[in-house]
Amino acid sequence: MKNTFKLFTVLFSVLVLFSCKDKKEYSTINDATATDNNELHKVVIIESKDGGTYTYLNVEEDGNKYWMAIPNTEVKTGDTYYYDGGMLMEDFESKQLEKTFDKIIFADNIRTTEKAPVQKEVNPHTNIDTTAVVEVNIEKAENGTSLEELFTNKKSLSGESIIVRGKVVKLNKEILDRNWVHIVDGTQFEKKKSLTVTTKEMVKIGDTVTFKGTVVLEKDFGKGYIYDILLEEGELIN
Repeated sequence: MKNTFKLFTVLFSVLVLFSCKDKKEYSTINDATATDNNELHKVVIIESKDGGTYTYLNVEEDGNKYWMAIPNTEVKTGDTYYYDGGMLMEDFESKQLEKTFDKIIFADNIRTTEKAPVQKEVNPHTNIDTTAVVEVNIEKAENGTSLEELFTNKKSLSGESIIVRGKVVKLNKEILDRNWVHIVDGTQFEKKKSLTVTTKEMVKIGDTVTFKGTVVLEKDFGKGYIYDILLEEGELIN
């Protein structure tokens, strides 16, 4: 591994470059490839803590020790696990653990085998199943915008309030005080198929949802996190 804490391709895609002051050096987070980082990590679990939604793990990799978090999963201390990619966050506060991590890696999952199993269905702990994405055919909401229309005309729609409808294929809860919902509707533009919606609403993987929110481009959350496009302050509507 070249650098334990230099991770992240773009999800909900994302390469993270930290300790950078020049915005030009930051990597843009593209929803469609947010978890496509193929870098394989082999870690030994030193300690695990139950944080409710997430399991927090203190791990060792190539002599380096660091913290990571995964969706709530049972693990065994001392055992070896593998994961791909990951998202680095700095100064992350866990309210459940009442602890602030200087640096922590968020991963979709960990596994006991080096080779990832083939995923045939979408589930909360895996990357977006692109096969399922292609097969989805969600009818556009009344007065709504399809994802193809949104991605094609994103510049003209920037700052506008729009309505989108789609199927939830990925969900990250309670990060930066919001939920990150990845939706698809079966349309795409330049291979971009999914949209990330930030919201306080609670949804489930597999739900078909209709959100009203504001289109935001090049959203900079600091620490090198820039999203190419988001629908922010998503509100569920009928």
